[in-house]
Amino acid sequence: MEVMHKTRSDTRSPFHFERPRLNSLFMEGVKYPLVLVYAGAGYGKTSAVHDFAGEYKAATTWIQLSERDNIGARFWENLAHSLTNINIPLAKAIGKLGFPDTRDKLNQYMALMYEYVKPKRRIVVFDDFHFIEDPSVIRFIEECMILRMPPGTSIFLVSRSTPAVNIAGLISKDQMFTISENDLRFSESEVAQYFGGLGITLQPDNLREIMQDTGGWAFAINIIAHSYQKAPGYTGYLRSAMKNNIFRLMEIEIWDGISKNLQRFLARLSLIDHLSTDLISLLAEENSDLIAEFERQSAYIRRDSYINAYLIHPLFLEFLATKQYILSQKQKHAAYAIAGDWCNKNGFKIDALSYYEKTGDYKEIVSILMALPAQIPLDIARYAAAIFDRAPKEAFDTVPMLAVTHFRSYICQGLWGKSAEMAEHYEKKFLQFPENDPFRKQSLGGIYYCWGYLRGLMCINDDHYDFDKYFEKFAQCVSKPIDQSKFVNFTPGPWTIVTGSSRKGAPEEFIGALGRSLAHLSHSFNGLVTGEGELAHGELHFFRGDIRAAEPFAAHALEQARGSRQFETAHHALLYLLRIAVSQGDFAKAEQAIKDTKAQLDNEEYPNRFINYDFSLAWYYYIIDLPENFPQWLRENFSSYGHPGFVENFANQIKARFCYMTRRYPPLLSYIQEMKKRESFLFGRVEMLAMEACVHYKMKDKAQAFAALHDAWKAASPNGIIMPFIELGKDMRTLTAAAQKEGGANIPKAWLENINRKSATYAKRQAHIASEYRQANRIDDSIDLSPRENDILTDLSHGLSRSEIADSRGLSINTVKMVINNVYMKLGAEHLADLIRIAAERKLI
Repeated sequence: MEVMHKTRSDTRSPFHFERPRLNSLFMEGVKYPLVLVYAGAGYGKTSAVHDFAGEYKAATTWIQLSERDNIGARFWENLAHSLTNINIPLAKAIGKLGFPDTRDKLNQYMALMYEYVKPKRRIVVFDDFHFIEDPSVIRFIEECMILRMPPGTSIFLVSRSTPAVNIAGLISKDQMFTISENDLRFSESEVAQYFGGLGITLQPDNLREIMQDTGGWAFAINIIAHSYQKAPGYTGYLRSAMKNNIFRLMEIEIWDGISKNLQRFLARLSLIDHLSTDLISLLAEENSDLIAEFERQSAYIRRDSYINAYLIHPLFLEFLATKQYILSQKQKHAAYAIAGDWCNKNGFKIDALSYYEKTGDYKEIVSILMALPAQIPLDIARYAAAIFDRAPKEAFDTVPMLAVTHFRSYICQGLWGKSAEMAEHYEKKFLQFPENDPFRKQSLGGIYYCWGYLRGLMCINDDHYDFDKYFEKFAQCVSKPIDQSKFVNFTPGPWTIVTGSSRKGAPEEFIGALGRSLAHLSHSFNGLVTGEGELAHGELHFFRGDIRAAEPFAAHALEQARGSRQFETAHHALLYLLRIAVSQGDFAKAEQAIKDTKAQLDNEEYPNRFINYDFSLAWYYYIIDLPENFPQWLRENFSSYGHPGFVENFANQIKARFCYMTRRYPPLLSYIQEMKKRESFLFGRVEMLAMEACVHYKMKDKAQAFAALHDAWKAASPNGIIMPFIELGKDMRTLTAAAQKEGGANIPKAWLENINRKSATYAKRQAHIASEYRQANRIDDSIDLSPRENDILTDLSHGLSRSEIADSRGLSINTVKMVINNVYMKLGAEHLADLIRIAAERKLI
């Protein structure tokens, strides 16, 4: 939250007692990117930082942490929620991004920060940082918050212990300032001043005894000061009670003096982690008198309007936890239910799942998970699976979709063997239910639907395409058409045909199973047509180099996908239409495909629209040779492997192209070698193998280049896949020419000649697209022709044939052909008339 400037709220408490010495330390600290405030409980860390922020002329954002923030998704919900009141656009943007658990997402987050957060004096506080142990959360705070915030920002980590950030590195770079437990301790003179401000004169021996017993601990000093008048003198009762049982002092000072109603209310608060004013009001049943009495307990409770929450001292919460016995089970469940509803409404999904589990409300747990994307985030899937594993067996007999969601939570963890066992278990279980039981049909239908998805994922490994059988069983369980809006389209990354096998006929077998599956799904979803079947046929034609056959399939798939609002399929269709347009040399079509892809950014129900638009844009810039225009996050290092169908895999495919363009060959080759060791989709694998061959040739390693080209041909040839070679344009033309000449690739000559010819044609059309783009966008496109290229261009403009040019210039016919090809590519020309026109426009002739 943005902390505005205000005076200290309660000078009666040592936690808010003004100490010039401490203020000087904080003023020094804000000169550093990181201020570490660490001390044990009760030293006034939070209050000291809060009061300083209130007086310091800078905006402050406050993030209150808890143990549950070790779950990335929950931490992200907390951060986004904290930002809502100060920067709504940023809060919405990072909420859609999700927790940055990959390098790609970290880079996307930084891009959002640079867009929405401007340099100015500010403080960002992470309170109770000692709860954070998860490496990914720590990495985010260290890399994106401490090291890369806009100038003028100081990060305050408030913790009971030294946090697990790279402190040594920060200290060596003089980027961290520390305020420790010793700094926060009250000195003897400060204790005397504090008591004096309360109208209490301490005798020297009492002052020394208090210092000896408390060590300047603000919490104990607070207890002594507030109890001093009820138990005058320190040496007697008060000192003994403080030493024996500090909780007993809380009981005497607070608990015994409050109403029974407030006691029950406080005990209920100890059950939950969130202390939002809205949630507190709900728990209090909007009883204003109860809230007023609650707020009067200011020694340990205060309302912070900056974060719209109450702050209760941790030790006081521990004390309250000992009083939970006064609550009935019904009262506890009511508190958990209210907290669960509030958390679910406010985006704290992990906490909502936890509270609903405490009440045994598995119906609400299922509801939360059913509303998430098809690929449930890994940390949420793990958390949910553990809840389901603990659930009583009878719950699976009565709660709709509980077993299905349990099954799905394991699929989303990538535990396919365990998932398959679970599917068989639940199938056997529900088949024993009465045949006409609606619960039986619903449960089996959900199991079969997810089982079909699972088998679709597993076919990359086992080369068995039987997923349609499970979608058929799903359809048999559907007695009436399902609402199309509830259809979850599982999209496996950038390809529709997700076979991993290069076996001849494998793509057709996949398409057959996909077609049968879509027929069953269309019946179940009231005639829904997603466009995937058409796209699969178009995709196979495209990779086989049959552009004329591919284009109508892609166009029809786009039309169907738009009609059923299947945005992922529409995106893939548009990407193929872009690639088709380039292979045709049609600049207008290519531009239209990009414009149509951009238009999908307006569909807020399409969660991956920004990422997918970046993919298409990067692909376009790859085609027209503008690597400097790549989105920043797609220029970074390769992401760790997850699964070929995950978005990170497609990002890596794009990054590979960036590396190829910018000659970053070592990381590119390392990525390709890693890809060879695990499962991969056929089309993507052939693309990378073909690229590897060109890389080795560029590095002047012909033997490796020919070997890699042979591997690519071997993977591609059983199914007639040639487009990954053709799309490498002039580089593949050069490589195949060398392979023909030297014969080192052990590949049929006819295949090499075909690829050489088609890649040369593609290179010309690609150059034409690039030239048109540069002209349309007024990009400096000066063409540097060599003297020989100038001479031959002039001869062509005079109408000389290749043989005539060779004779007049004393060159071989092959040399003339090579020079002419270079001129065609540099000018982006398709044919001779096009070449002469462009040369004239650029005043080259």
